[in-house]
Amino acid sequence: MRILIAGMGAIGSLLASYLSKEHEIFAVGRPWHINQIRKRGYLTLKVLYRSEKREIQLKHLATAFSVFSEEEFDYVFVTVKAYDTEQVLKEIIHSNIFSDCFVLFQNGLGNEEIARQILKDKNILRALTNNGANIPEPGVVIHAGLGETIIGGIYGKRKDTLAGKVADILTSSGLPSKAVANIYPYLFRKILINATINPLTALLRVKNRAVAENEELKKLAIRVAEEVVKVAKAYGVSIENPEKIIFDVAKKTGENISSMLQDILKNKRTEIDFINGAIIRMGKDKHIDTPTNEMIYLLIKALEQSKSYQV
Repeated sequence: MRILIAGMGAIGSLLASYLSKEHEIFAVGRPWHINQIRKRGYLTLKVLYRSEKREIQLKHLATAFSVFSEEEFDYVFVTVKAYDTEQVLKEIIHSNIFSDCFVLFQNGLGNEEIARQILKDKNILRALTNNGANIPEPGVVIHAGLGETIIGGIYGKRKDTLAGKVADILTSSGLPSKAVANIYPYLFRKILINATINPLTALLRVKNRAVAENEELKKLAIRVAEEVVKVAKAYGVSIENPEKIIFDVAKKTGENISSMLQDILKNKRTEIDFINGAIIRMGKDKHIDTPTNEMIYLLIKALEQSKSYQV
């Protein structure tokens, strides 16, 4: 299979590492990472839970999509941040890159609608991965923990068939995956976790376990969760035992630094618009008040812009 990976961040680099053994991988990423891989001649994959280190040969790397102009791919895996979805997809289309199937390996809700507006009648899938990955330095990706990836079709005539094929491709490459008929329950469950743990840890600059151990943070998490559950129910999705879900994940990933906190520490934009922001927008569409999510959302947006005011 010919697969284009649009975004060589942690998840994109992880996918490239595993898929390159059986498939022809093309990848576009930032110069700081791509140039180091080129210089060394390989991408270093460190699999912590197996104490393994591999050198992954990647032949087709670029820092711009135009390099692959007029190329056709079986799949395009979109692994950029949710807020970069529109720009990246437009660049792909503008570069005359062709594919009938786009798989969004991203957090949040709403990016699939952005993709549909740009991709029209293409097959669009969502992928939710529970693999732990990070890039400690250019040219290196760490696979910290093995988790299951859920694939579900969103739009397109062949979406369900293609979801099964993508799940098979990932599983045979060493990343356990399964296709589901309805991915929205999984999306809302992921939103529940991201809307509570991510912004609360980012605001207080604490590790994930604080959400399960700090009584005040637990109360805030519960209030956020109650609103998420109401919105999900309005869209036909039932979330059972939301508090248990949140606090179990916070404990299990206790020493982790959430992706949103990592963004804040690096003075980068967060994905809050596609997480709590999505819950607010969807709540308004169903006439559901989400005051706690709105407060959290505004605080994160203020924090993103607070660099020039710090003392």
